[in-house]
Amino acid sequence: MRFRRSGPSLVIDTPAKLNLHLEVLGRRPDGFHELETVMVSVGLFDTLVITPADERIELSCQADGAFAGQPLPPSDARNLVLRSAELLRELTGHREGASLALVKRIPLEAGLGGGSSNAAAALVGLNRVWKLGLTGEELHAAAARLGSDVNFFLDSAPLAVCRGRGEQVRRSPLIGPLWFVIVKPPVGLSTAAVFGRYAGLASPARSPEGLIAGAAAGNAAECGRWMFNALERPSRELSPIVARTLDQMREEDVAGCAMTGSGAACFALCRSREHAERIGRRLRGRVPGRVYVVRTTV
Repeated sequence: MRFRRSGPSLVIDTPAKLNLHLEVLGRRPDGFHELETVMVSVGLFDTLVITPADERIELSCQADGAFAGQPLPPSDARNLVLRSAELLRELTGHREGASLALVKRIPLEAGLGGGSSNAAAALVGLNRVWKLGLTGEELHAAAARLGSDVNFFLDSAPLAVCRGRGEQVRRSPLIGPLWFVIVKPPVGLSTAAVFGRYAGLASPARSPEGLIAGAAAGNAAECGRWMFNALERPSRELSPIVARTLDQMREEDVAGCAMTGSGAACFALCRSREHAERIGRRLRGRVPGRVYVVRTTV
């Protein structure tokens, strides 16, 4: 996350994420799935503007740039930003309000973690604006109540190994930036549908250690060799567009390709910025959807 002040407002840029490795280890008693994943934060940002107010908490959402014309998230209690604010008031008894303005650039239904990133920004930002004095441990406990991946963004780690639902975060070394081309197909995927289809497709678990070692050495080729997403197979079955996108990306000269989260966004790991820009130009004419060239937020 990136923070800056604008008059009385706190402005936070909230990054997207990519799952370089995602393994499903089983179903938990609470109905969620036990995951092991290696995530990186990348330079595709939403922006959350927090302005102090008397008592009411209000949220507005608007599109910016390449997001124009895409569906916006709800501005009511279904939005994780509002749920984060209400959770903080519940935990602390604080009654001050806030005006929350969310500018969206991270696509929805993509597996890029935009909603979770927004929630983490709301927790950190409101803790500052309202002067709540909550510790990192207390914010992580709150984040775990909001949903998967919020803890990853709260930790602001460029790369981390996450377990459980994603709430157990262990930072891991990343030497130098990694460059990616992301393709978001024109259709989304339902997380519930993907996990439902996965139930009959489980296979032996794969270890992320090769990927972790590659990241620690700054070796893009080694990272690409070990990238893996257990949810790719059910996502391909549910969405022919995702399948075609991945197939097309794998025909390019890249270090590796994978799907992020439960889809529908797919990405290619490249060797440099110049390489990523060249692959991005090629893919813009060959695959449907929006194409982004991004780097890790090291």
